[in-house]
Amino acid sequence: MALFPGAKGADILAWRGVAEVVGEIRRRSAERISSLLAEESIGLLKGLRGRLEQEIAFEEGFSAELSQAVEALERASSADDFTLLPRFDRLAEEYFRKRGSVVALHNFCNSCRDGLVRLVLLRTEERLAEEGMGRAPAPYCWLASGSMGRGEQTFCVAPSALLIYGDAPDGAGFFEQLASRAVALMEKIGLVPNDGGATAMEWLWRGSRKQWRREVAGKTAQGGEGFSGLAGCADLRPIYGDPVLAEEMINVVRSMLDAQQGALRDMGKELAEMPTGLDFFSRLRLERRGRHRGEFDLEQYALAPLIANVRMLAFACGLRETNTIARIKGLQEQGRLSVELTDRLVRAYHDLTSLKVQRQLAAGCADGDGCFIDPQGLTADQEFRLRNGLEAVSGLEKIAYLSFTEQK
Repeated sequence: MALFPGAKGADILAWRGVAEVVGEIRRRSAERISSLLAEESIGLLKGLRGRLEQEIAFEEGFSAELSQAVEALERASSADDFTLLPRFDRLAEEYFRKRGSVVALHNFCNSCRDGLVRLVLLRTEERLAEEGMGRAPAPYCWLASGSMGRGEQTFCVAPSALLIYGDAPDGAGFFEQLASRAVALMEKIGLVPNDGGATAMEWLWRGSRKQWRREVAGKTAQGGEGFSGLAGCADLRPIYGDPVLAEEMINVVRSMLDAQQGALRDMGKELAEMPTGLDFFSRLRLERRGRHRGEFDLEQYALAPLIANVRMLAFACGLRETNTIARIKGLQEQGRLSVELTDRLVRAYHDLTSLKVQRQLAAGCADGDGCFIDPQGLTADQEFRLRNGLEAVSGLEKIAYLSFTEQK
């Protein structure tokens, strides 16, 4: 398995930023060339060729620098050799500022961070073997959830993962060592927040196959927040380890959720009533107190309702995708969403996430789970896109509520 699959820009022409450049060149040529004389047309075409050459030069330079960074990491043999995450983040920031493409940013961050996780686990396995602990006594897998599971990572790390291993006598000790050393290394290179203390591994669930089955059953029995957390496991995506075990553990979640259709319908209706960013009078819901007074929580009132409702609809339709945009398109292909609403939702996801990334670049990651923006600081175009996105999310919630209400 390649440590960094897809990281060298093979799909770069499919990314939104490049597509818009090509579209702009086409529009300019179509609008102007029909009214020009022959010699004027030549001048226009030369200008367009120069613009295209500049764009190609940027893409080639970016791709070359990215390949160098990837190769440096793949040659790494110790923690000190692969502390290159700031280099990757700088490249991602440069590309986002140039192209503004959220899809490209996700592609880049996922390839980079997935590859780093694989590298950390591989090197940790090797070090344990060198110290006489041998190889893993049973198959194991590392599964990502949350934004990493959905393939929607940005500059701020929000780790959430599972380490599940096959049932084996005395296996727990080995895998506890593997987990603690891997997490320590991930902290060192910046893959997870370095909070220190007892909270260092709270984001990583770890246990055997049997323990995971008991965990899933327990969440089902709890109802409420426990069942809601289990529904969030529909985002699980394998990152490293045994693919057969990974598929089995993901299917445990899906099977348990399938068996709870009544609870799923209730949760679907509840999520479809999540408050979105516009109130009854079409005003933005702003914070009324605290240090974010007068600001808008983009995460709570825009992205969370969009992602959660798409997840629930996708699971109800049997879709296996974890990525939000892929889920939206899958729902449209099944006839659950109109082409028009699908286009609006894809645009909404891009525009809302773009605002989130711009906030991260300007103010860092101090907001924790929130993402607060000042409406007064938005341009007219940004405010227009924000409102359009919120209206699309409201439309999605209506579809979701009807869908779960009509189910029997």
